[in-house]
Amino acid sequence: MLEHDELCLLTEINDAMPEERLNIEVFSMGAYSNPTQSGDYLRSVIPKGKFYPELYGVAMQCDKDNLHPELVDWADVIIMMHNSAIPGQKEQQRWLVRNWQLLRPKSKRVIWRSIGQSTPAIEEELGRYRALGLKIVRYSPIEDQIPKYAGSDAMIRFAKDENIFMGWTGQRKHIITFAQSFKKRGDHLGFPLFERVTAGFQRKVFGTENEDLGSLSGGLRSYAEMVRDIQEARVYWYFGTQPAPYTLSFIEAMMTGVPVVAVGPKLRATVSAYNWKNYEVPDIITNGVNGFVADTEQELKTYIQNLLTDDELANRISVAGRKTAVELFGQKQRMREWADFLRRL
Repeated sequence: MLEHDELCLLTEINDAMPEERLNIEVFSMGAYSNPTQSGDYLRSVIPKGKFYPELYGVAMQCDKDNLHPELVDWADVIIMMHNSAIPGQKEQQRWLVRNWQLLRPKSKRVIWRSIGQSTPAIEEELGRYRALGLKIVRYSPIEDQIPKYAGSDAMIRFAKDENIFMGWTGQRKHIITFAQSFKKRGDHLGFPLFERVTAGFQRKVFGTENEDLGSLSGGLRSYAEMVRDIQEARVYWYFGTQPAPYTLSFIEAMMTGVPVVAVGPKLRATVSAYNWKNYEVPDIITNGVNGFVADTEQELKTYIQNLLTDDELANRISVAGRKTAVELFGQKQRMREWADFLRRL
């Protein structure tokens, strides 16, 4: 979904801002190398995506660790998202490190895009490449709290289309959350806390690799099903993924208007490896105004109960939460920020 959302944004800049047209063309080495087709029933296509058969053919001859020179020659700017390091691997961000000697001699502008999963080791590596010309685009202002922080050239939040994530009804009086491998990843996703706090309420967990949750699992959802699930839910439980300050599911829920009940920073700080401020949600939610956030299990239970039984409260939180989300994560403003940043390169 990260790739999907960023590609949607970049491919729509030209039409969204004709007065500042940049004539951007976009090709992805990821799941959307052909953006006009869906790889499986779960994925949505890129609405304004363009298929480049020649580039696609070249891309099939290489991988992201070793880009083909013809792809690099075609591009003016290369954007690399954070990629997970393999245990024991020397490089923290291998797409960046392994392609650098190909990219820089060609005077290409290279951008590393944060997804909120950085660590001190990654920051240290990024710092070395930033000194050589790498540009860094952050997605949260509190990433500067990461030890050995490598700096930033822009702070552009992730974006969602407010014309898709809208229409909350809350007609199903239950709690939902989206998580991958929820139980297996344990404290990183706060599963034990979720299990305790939501016990006794109607609840569903959607996402991959949740078969071990039994009847609690709602299974895999297509893009359209996901939107509908969020629209119909009365409460959205949020813990997130440590150490990300916020995740796409938080944006989707809040922008749609489902009232969010989020854990506080103390309850979330269960993984000692991330001993810096890495959770922005308490800065975004004003408790009792546009959502709820708490550091005790009893408070979380009370907020959930109140939202399930008090329609007026749920509606008030919904309206205020959506307003906040559109202001922070609305697609049009993020397009403008990307356009301004690319123009300055």
